[in-house]
Amino acid sequence: MKKCKYEHLIDGYLLDKLKPEDQAEFEEHYFICPHCFAKLDQQSEIVQILKKEGVLDQAGAAGQACIHARRRPSFWRRLLRRFGLGR
Repeated sequence: MKKCKYEHLIDGYLLDKLKPEDQAEFEEHYFICPHCFAKLDQQSEIVQILKKEGVLDQAGAAGQACIHARRRPSFWRRLLRRFGLGR
């Protein structure tokens, strides 16, 4: 599936880190974009797991700077592995 130009906003949206104007723009977009809608749905499940495990607050601040780093596993994959929930 082709990457969407709004995809980079998903992590910030789920962690409530977007500026209000970016949040509004993303909210308008993801309902019409199957790629972003699916990715948001998938990652929101991860956020729910992390909230349930009580680790989201620690990870949200620490991982924000490296979400877009290249050649590293995504923030979500690293976090899931750290807590034994990922591959």
